[in-house]
Amino acid sequence: MNIIEKQTNLGKSLYEINTSTIKEIAELQRENISKYFETNREFAKRLPEITSISDFLGLQKEYNETLWNNARGAVEAQTEIVKGAFSGTRDAVKLALTAEETEVAATPAETKTEETSAKAAA
Repeated sequence: MNIIEKQTNLGKSLYEINTSTIKEIAELQRENISKYFETNREFAKRLPEITSISDFLGLQKEYNETLWNNARGAVEAQTEIVKGAFSGTRDAVKLALTAEETEVAATPAETKTEETSAKAAA
């Protein structure tokens, strides 16, 4: 495989990684927005049940904890998506460069072998 093919394959791999990562993050964000609205609806339904300040503060504390847990879960999920993309990108670049270095290292040896064969034939 020549260098142009390797670079083309690297470009395709990076495009696929970026596209899938963006899709996953967009889907995660959509789910997070849905969770946010559902949490708000759920706690809004409970507002009429409040009869005192202590009930209100308890509900507010529960609401904040729920939001915090949802946000923390979303950040962890997004971190895993980005880690996966980083790992895939690293592997794709490593594959492209490793193969290129192998060919570059093999080329001088092949040249010397050809020169030695030519001298021996002469």
